[in-house]
Amino acid sequence: MIDAVQQPLPLVVLTGFLGSGKTTLLNRALADASMRDTAVIVNEFGTIGVDHLLVSQVADDVLLLASGCVCCMAGEDLGTALVSLLRRRRTGALPPFRRIVLETTGIADPALLLQRILSDTELAAQCRIEGIVTVVDAMWGEVTLERYAECASQVALANRLVISKQDLVESRRVESIVTRLRSINPVASIVLSGGDQPTAHGVFDDLRTAAVCAFDAVPPSSRLRPLSTHPAHHADRYQTFWLAWSEPTPWEDFKAWLEGLLMARGDSILRLKGILQVAGDAQPVIVQGVQYALYPPQSLARWPQKTPRSELVFITRDFSCAAAVRSLAPFLPYQIDTG
Repeated sequence: MIDAVQQPLPLVVLTGFLGSGKTTLLNRALADASMRDTAVIVNEFGTIGVDHLLVSQVADDVLLLASGCVCCMAGEDLGTALVSLLRRRRTGALPPFRRIVLETTGIADPALLLQRILSDTELAAQCRIEGIVTVVDAMWGEVTLERYAECASQVALANRLVISKQDLVESRRVESIVTRLRSINPVASIVLSGGDQPTAHGVFDDLRTAAVCAFDAVPPSSRLRPLSTHPAHHADRYQTFWLAWSEPTPWEDFKAWLEGLLMARGDSILRLKGILQVAGDAQPVIVQGVQYALYPPQSLARWPQKTPRSELVFITRDFSCAAAVRSLAPFLPYQIDTG
């Protein structure tokens, strides 16, 4: 049996554009009992108010908080900080935390970070990406989405979207930002944050389930939303679509197609996730990837739906559903449903 310290740790990426409120959300979460035994990596350490939670300094760049969390300051390379944190946990220099929350800078594209983790053998063996939580400001979120491509990318990649400051705007503004977010990412769960703050459980838990199965609750006709093509809107370059087929799939054929597709168009495929019916295997296989990198495939104990069926959801930038189908046809000559 693998020792608990050696088991892959769930990693949650917390992102959001400058001023969105992600640090406020993180501070509140750290005080929650459910966040005990969590390691937090931030790369804007001077802006995060953890002094009231501080108990002692474990190392030059690591703090032990009253909640039981470990808080680490990182430089530009969060991947390097993550490797260091995991190594010190493994050697016993740090408490055996059970989860990692990694806060990115406000202008970061989380796809680059995920690709860094997925392409590192050491990191891939020690942690699993649980999901991405993206914070969007209800007051300025729509303007930011139009002006900054980084914000749209953060939204497109999210498993969960937290709308902050919703108590400071009229309800119609909240409805408008929800509609805008849904046009970019129709499958992420949405949490409202404001006067009545969501619990840490409501923000950081159950992300792995959402990462794989959230789109099952979305009607097929709603999974792909028509987007404006106005060139001034960065967010309008993003699309979400799905491919589905009923025939069992030879793994090697599928792998050859997917690896070739990511190699050729990884810059356009921000994220893909789904479930695969593999020929000769009764268990469904979870497939996820970010740009040029693939997560290690994982088997589920049982199918979430009654009838086995392969389904893939794509979040892309300047890459259409039709292009995906054309690339798949030579490898898997099945009837492909799209939406």
